[in-house]
Amino acid sequence: MTYINTLGNRLKRGLLKFSEKVSKGLPKPARKFVAEMVYGIAASNSCKLTEIGRALKEDIPLKKSVDRLSRNLANFSHSEIVMNNLVAAVRPSLGSNTMLLLDPSDVTKPCSPKMEAIGKVYDASTGKFAQGYWTMGVVALTEENQQPVPVYERLYPCKKQGGAGGTEETKKALQHLREHFGPEIPRVLDRGFDAEGYFREFFAHDEKFILRQNQNRVAIHHGKRTCIDEIVRGLDCTHELSFRGKYGLSKCRIGMTTVALPNMGNLKMNLAVCKGIGAKPLALYTNLDETLDTLAVRVVKAYLMRWRIEEFYAFKKQALHFEDFRVRGLKSIQALDLLLTIAAAYIGLLSANASSDPFVVRLIQLSKRVERLASFLKNTKFFYYALADAVSRSLACLNPRLSRFYSSPSLPSPQLCFADFVKMG
Repeated sequence: MTYINTLGNRLKRGLLKFSEKVSKGLPKPARKFVAEMVYGIAASNSCKLTEIGRALKEDIPLKKSVDRLSRNLANFSHSEIVMNNLVAAVRPSLGSNTMLLLDPSDVTKPCSPKMEAIGKVYDASTGKFAQGYWTMGVVALTEENQQPVPVYERLYPCKKQGGAGGTEETKKALQHLREHFGPEIPRVLDRGFDAEGYFREFFAHDEKFILRQNQNRVAIHHGKRTCIDEIVRGLDCTHELSFRGKYGLSKCRIGMTTVALPNMGNLKMNLAVCKGIGAKPLALYTNLDETLDTLAVRVVKAYLMRWRIEEFYAFKKQALHFEDFRVRGLKSIQALDLLLTIAAAYIGLLSANASSDPFVVRLIQLSKRVERLASFLKNTKFFYYALADAVSRSLACLNPRLSRFYSSPSLPSPQLCFADFVKMG
């Protein structure tokens, strides 16, 4: 028990320090609220306000705690400041060779038709449409072990329910990245972003990108106007790449050529093609300007790392139970999504040091998911689940007492005091 308490106390200090960084510049009540939510989510592995309230272990009725958290969620208006602070807090763990993975996701609530601005979204996990909301997120990969750490998150309703739409939300995300990251850091996007507007925006700001080909475009290749699909089929792929995926070790062949898109003023970019991963070749546009010998392999490896953002979304839903939230107002849901992302970001920073920090190794060893530690550290690529379990178990043994960290200093008593007065009775 003493061993777990030692880990828990160090975790609590680190979590409160991280919360202070994220909430820098906010009023004291807002900073306290952020700390309570982030601590409660990490300690309970839940986004239900009742579970968060129980994790806080306050000396008041649970209903009072839930009412306070619910009221603060509805009135939370500091999302932009918190998101900017989040980037500054996680930036030291990213390094210079990071990548920015951008992808939309969904949050479905099929049994909650009365929630504010809820609409029909496509649930990628079931392949069907359901009632819910869209999210736009960006994660950056850490320097040491390529763990995804969130740097942008926003939940928004469908266009029919008053939302701005996926294109506008994507532009907001790209502008956020433009303000905090240099143009030399590649933006990695899936096939849903294969549109002329995004190409023009990247070239206008001289930003590097890797984007999967989706549309049956016409391009100029070797001075001849032809279809992209024909170029992909006829390209000679000579480089071999071995990688370990979901189904074990796989091999593929990679090739690259240069194409120009006539509909966009003959903009030139590289087209990397990977054959052997799936039934259809993987085709990627990029404007990275390395030599063809090294660029083809780097581009394909970078895109294969894009699955880390999918794993991050799955973690939020499975380990932190994001789709099980019980607040109804849109503003409360958006604030809860952001605070849940902050709690996940703290776990991501722990994951970034999973192989080198003895404290993080002890946390992983504490997790009930891990039996053979050395084998786990060697073979595991995604440490979020083990660390989330360990963080929850460590904090469950503590009494948080977060109020005393944000309480005002006690004022001197206004009662008169005489030096030689002796209290009677």
